[in-house]
Amino acid sequence: MFADACEKAMRFTRPVIISSRTVDGKTHSGCAAFIVLNRDGWIMTAGHVFQQMIKYQEDQKKIKDIDEIISSEGPHPNLRKDPSWITNHSFWWGQDNLAFTDGFIDLELDIAIGRLEGFRPEMISEYPVFKDPANIRPGTSLCRIGFPFIESTTDFDEEQKRFCIRQGVLPMVFFPNDGIHTRNVYMGKSRNGEYDRLYIETSTPGMRGQSGGPIFDRNGCVAAMQVRTAHLPLGFAPTIINNKGESIVENQFLNVGLGLHVKTIMKLLDDKGIKYNRESDDQGFRIVG
Repeated sequence: MFADACEKAMRFTRPVIISSRTVDGKTHSGCAAFIVLNRDGWIMTAGHVFQQMIKYQEDQKKIKDIDEIISSEGPHPNLRKDPSWITNHSFWWGQDNLAFTDGFIDLELDIAIGRLEGFRPEMISEYPVFKDPANIRPGTSLCRIGFPFIESTTDFDEEQKRFCIRQGVLPMVFFPNDGIHTRNVYMGKSRNGEYDRLYIETSTPGMRGQSGGPIFDRNGCVAAMQVRTAHLPLGFAPTIINNKGESIVENQFLNVGLGLHVKTIMKLLDDKGIKYNRESDDQGFRIVG
């Protein structure tokens, strides 16, 4: 049912690997997805993809403050760097030599928009078409893709001062999962009052590695961008015996996906003058921006 739609979405969806290294020398990595919007190299992904980068910037200030005190006053026995502070951070945007620039990050809506420096139009063979919000109804069959179930492990090269993706990680394989549009979830206006915090709920959950990826219909038109998974209590709490012979109560939940609604996405893109393709009434598309 979604074979052709997935083929379309795979042309404009790419993986991003996020790497960090902490004071204790440990390297951490994770993966998400991003959508390439147009030939100018504008992209969007989930805002929480940048949380580690924000922490890195905060930690760098703390590290600098301690280094300056030690440099001017000498060692302080009670002044130590937290082992979890981030010393190095990096994004890998689907291929080498691409950098995120001109960025806008909104953690409240959970979206980040920016441009890839070093991007060339021939890197993407097809760009997304956003679904008309008026044509999105509960009960519609939807699909999402991304890159879950992948160990996106990286190592830090001390000599080169850069992260290296381990052999075997690439190429990263797409994973689709389908469901239906169950409800629209409205969480009120954004703090600045400019945007609706509007989300599409799906009957299947998004998984790690799918954040920032598209949620699309059977024609491949994007209805939302995956941002989180919610856990809805079912009201069932059976008692089970675990492998230690202990009796425990196990609460039951339904895991559903939440994607930022295309209505909010398009308003953001319009406000920032970023071009995108929008579904039209004649089932073609028109360029906006």
